[in-house]
Amino acid sequence: MNSVVIGWLLLPAIAAFVAALSPRLGRPLLWAVPLLSLCVALMFLGPNASLLPLNISTNPAVTLQLDTQQLPFVLLNALVLLSIALQQQRQHNNHLQPVLLLVLHGALNSIYLAADLVSIYVAIELISIVSFLLMVDLKRRATLWVAFRYLMLGDLAMLLFLLGVLVVYAKTGSFAIDAAATAPGVAILLILVGLLIKSEAFLPGFWLPKTHAAISAEISALLSGSVVTAGIAPLSRLGLINVQAAQLLLVLGLLSVVIGGVAALVQNDIKRLLAWSTVSQMGFALIVPPVAGLYALSHGLGKAALFLAAGGLPHRSIRTLQQTGIHGRLGWPMLLASLALIGLPLSLGYGAKTALVKLLPMPLAAVVGWLGVITALVLVKLLPDRWPSPSAKDASSGQLSTDLANTQIAGTDTAIRVRGIWLLCIALFVLPYVLQQPLGLSASSLLKLALVLGMAVVGERLIRPALRIWTPPDLENFKSIVLAIGITLLVGTAINSTVSTGASLP
Repeated sequence: MNSVVIGWLLLPAIAAFVAALSPRLGRPLLWAVPLLSLCVALMFLGPNASLLPLNISTNPAVTLQLDTQQLPFVLLNALVLLSIALQQQRQHNNHLQPVLLLVLHGALNSIYLAADLVSIYVAIELISIVSFLLMVDLKRRATLWVAFRYLMLGDLAMLLFLLGVLVVYAKTGSFAIDAAATAPGVAILLILVGLLIKSEAFLPGFWLPKTHAAISAEISALLSGSVVTAGIAPLSRLGLINVQAAQLLLVLGLLSVVIGGVAALVQNDIKRLLAWSTVSQMGFALIVPPVAGLYALSHGLGKAALFLAAGGLPHRSIRTLQQTGIHGRLGWPMLLASLALIGLPLSLGYGAKTALVKLLPMPLAAVVGWLGVITALVLVKLLPDRWPSPSAKDASSGQLSTDLANTQIAGTDTAIRVRGIWLLCIALFVLPYVLQQPLGLSASSLLKLALVLGMAVVGERLIRPALRIWTPPDLENFKSIVLAIGITLLVGTAINSTVSTGASLP
């Protein structure tokens, strides 16, 4: 079984090499490789589940470990890449993109299994370089700066990460991630802040919205759907073995939920709104490390679907979309994905939120449960101010056809674009059965969802006039991001000092 897992990890690199030599094979391999990853994840969820955790040591310095908590990350990586393959046209102009996507897929799978700090560092550096190349569009100058900024921040993150790793090695004489269990607080803080930048959470995640506003919808779906897990996966491992790390993740996760949600509320660009929402949702994923994989899977599927759909909208202005509405071909999957993120019963989002709240003590569990109102407040902004009547639909059908044609949502291209979005939406409602998650069909669950949605709709309508006359400060420039990283280090130091004096957080 070990040789099978190692072969599976190496296959994306081999497939990328083949795709580079023969571009015609790029698209078939872009289908085959994630399908294989999907099969591997489902295999270990089935009769081979007893084999986990599976430990693989290629040499004393490199250790791989596959366990049940990493399988949701593998599922997410496979499904997001499959959806992007479905969204692409049959003949893509950029023959290098399938090669980069395959390399990225393999690097993400590697970081999910990496059980030593050196392997995590190498995988994250590879992910940063490939993501940089995917962001760049030579026809659009704005992408050059945001991609370069992403690369610089990634280097800063890895510098902090490496400093923490060196402290761990000096203290324990080992690069194994288990060695971090007894590492000094300063080492944990440096490693954590470095990974926070990659997970797009808390203050270091300020780089995210401006980046998503400039790059294509497909790459936004990839970044917000699966690349964020490059930070979440090792953070969840760290939180499971180190008490200080778990306490830091709890506090910073809660702050990320609130800050990201409030920032999303004041946005008028739909891609910036979704990006700030990712900052908020990643906060939920950090709160309880054992549930990080399941929550990241739920969020990644829903957010990737929303970003892909946003790429097909005739307008990016939320105020315009509120007045004109979203065409049903994209509106229905966007509605399902949004409801799943809020926690609709029968969806994976409900199972993830339930698992999260169950592992928290009261009254913290109640606070986290009702913080879901922030998510609902953000996503109900996508609802139209009024639903059009049948006669209004007929009268506007000609204009809608023109708008949709302008965004290439017509004819054969429509089926391709919407098919990938529907794959993600269907997965959100099929995976609860596969992963044996609660479905939430009780009266109390339905009543709570109705109450949350009602509060969100009324609340959003009440605060909308005030938000329209207020211009939020620019927190996404390079200086602000570097300052945010410094503030995060100070906050983390204060939390570490509190924990080291014997005070315990909930």
